[in-house]
Amino acid sequence: MPATPTTPVSPLLTDMSGALTQMRLAVRPGDVLHAYGARLLVLNTRFGTTEYGERQELSVVAVSHEDARATWFHAWSMGLDVEYARRESATAESPQPSTRRWWLAVSLDDKRRFSGANGFRDGSDCTICAPRPLDPARREYEPCRNAHAHAWNQIGDLDRIAPGRRHYVLGPIAETWEQAREIAAETCERIRTVGHL
Repeated sequence: MPATPTTPVSPLLTDMSGALTQMRLAVRPGDVLHAYGARLLVLNTRFGTTEYGERQELSVVAVSHEDARATWFHAWSMGLDVEYARRESATAESPQPSTRRWWLAVSLDDKRRFSGANGFRDGSDCTICAPRPLDPARREYEPCRNAHAHAWNQIGDLDRIAPGRRHYVLGPIAETWEQAREIAAETCERIRTVGHL
């Protein structure tokens, strides 16, 4: 008989696929990466140029206490040269598409506390997916087709505007925007204080 989990399952980990092998460059925020003998939730993915060449940076946090013991009790970054990452495979679990999954672009303050978030959800009214009207005062809406990418793109903009602050992409399953925002705030506080989900 399987053992019951000792910690509650985070709403970020609801409706995940099984562990699959994929290219390291294909890992996205919201995936659970299997590395260093632990499961790590990917909070943000960045690409940048350094004096040594292009690098892929993943901001990650341990999924459980046991995973944190194998790595670190806080969110941390792991970098890899892009040329190497093109040839490297990774084992990861991915969130399954769901109209109940909210994708949030989360911003933390200078003390790493939840500062605010913008949310997107597949199927909800979206101005990004709609055609751009000639009149900027008139907004058009269409059902959102790629909420995950919208949140990730917004994080990229935030990283450029406020490079010293931390930004996460979180994908909780929730019924309402308020509930999703509350889960995000609780998750950020747990990462800040406990060091894992």
